[in-house]
Amino acid sequence: MKAQILSLLAFFSLLGVYSQSLVSVTPLNDYSVSAVQSAVNSGGWSTANLLINPVKSYKITYNTTDAHGNNTVASGAVYIPQLSCTSAPLLVYEHGTEFVKTNVPSTGAYSDRGIYFSTSGYIAVLPDYLGLGDNQGIHLYQHAETEATATVDLLRAVREYLDTATNVPADNGELYITGYSHGGHSAMATLKYIQDNNLQNEFNVIATAPLSGAYDMVKAQYDMIFDGDSTYYASPFLPYILASFQEAYGNIYQNYSDIYDSPYDVNIENYLLAGTHTGFEWYFMLGGGNYYNFMQDSVLQNMLGDVNRDTHPINIALRANSLYNWVPQTPVKMLYCGSDSMVSPNNARYTLDSMVNLGATQVEALNLNNSADHNGCFLPATSYALTWFDSLATKCSYAGIENMDLIRVEVYPNPTSQFLSFKGLEDDSDLSVRVLSISGAVLFQERLRNNVLNVENLENGFYYVELLDENNSPVHQIKFVKQ
Repeated sequence: MKAQILSLLAFFSLLGVYSQSLVSVTPLNDYSVSAVQSAVNSGGWSTANLLINPVKSYKITYNTTDAHGNNTVASGAVYIPQLSCTSAPLLVYEHGTEFVKTNVPSTGAYSDRGIYFSTSGYIAVLPDYLGLGDNQGIHLYQHAETEATATVDLLRAVREYLDTATNVPADNGELYITGYSHGGHSAMATLKYIQDNNLQNEFNVIATAPLSGAYDMVKAQYDMIFDGDSTYYASPFLPYILASFQEAYGNIYQNYSDIYDSPYDVNIENYLLAGTHTGFEWYFMLGGGNYYNFMQDSVLQNMLGDVNRDTHPINIALRANSLYNWVPQTPVKMLYCGSDSMVSPNNARYTLDSMVNLGATQVEALNLNNSADHNGCFLPATSYALTWFDSLATKCSYAGIENMDLIRVEVYPNPTSQFLSFKGLEDDSDLSVRVLSISGAVLFQERLRNNVLNVENLENGFYYVELLDENNSPVHQIKFVKQ
């Protein structure tokens, strides 16, 4: 009986932690349609085929846990589209490598990513990660578990806010996950954590698009960095990831001088503690891309002498945070480019091979541009991810009609076999509607009578229905399924 009581107490205690993730919400910015268009274009994306909605962004502080399971407070941001419907899917965007502690989503950095994914109808959630933003201590860079827990707990906090806020769409129960570079690793880590911890009922992940991430750090990324050539142009990643592993595991070094030559030992410690130096400043402080400049030769020799890469503490940590040897149960598309010399394309290739050999059936690795490098891959990868998500997501949009009174229109039943009924319109509304294929082709257009549309002649699949104004322009779009 005592054991049962203790179990119940533990259970309710756990519920209490989950139900109190949110600490505070602070408005960041309001983006009008014109501001959204400017931000998207400035980021390099095209708005030609993008559904544009105004967006509001907020800083979120929330409770989570650190690498040792201790309670801590972290920060992130949420970008909420101003929609004409009552619900929208959640989308996580995980940002790339960041050395400056304050250059994070919760301060307005990476706003172009938040706007890009949010404006077309997603509630976009952007974690800062542990050790960045409001969270104290060393940034836990490429540490899979805390990347995931920081993300999952931020999602919980955002849901708490959506449940209590007014004039914001609710979470519709769909979740999409993506991120670039370091964020690609974080995206994969988050999906794996959700699956490993049986959180699928809490987080209904529809699709995940990890972009140019180092999922296989013990082989693919390792071989690129330590390939017999002592130069690697992203050399600041090495002390950054080793500091993360030291924070998480405590067995990488006792003092900075144990692993770095002088004066780099002191400089690296100061840079890590300050959290104010850019990646370029790190690069020049370390003397460029030659890691033999700052790492002790004996450390490298011992690490590289571990033939199977499974006994040296650094190799053990890299193996523990690699994400190639498991089987995703939901669709995953790893997107990369063939000439990436920062994050090896083999990360996606080897991970695909490993997952397929383990039995995965819903995983792909797509080379989007064989001649593009790491920076050149960002736009095609993020554009592809959004297009793919759009083909799956249940979302709506009023297509950028600024200053319009937001109507709340939904269709039911959805899926439907014959009729779509419209909820939220006046009973005597006499509007034009048109139905589009998932690729955007107009299939037919007609007047809406009695707020009901007959779609029985459509083949089974996904479609959009749009409400049109008097100028025949779309003012509202809803995705539906014909079955």
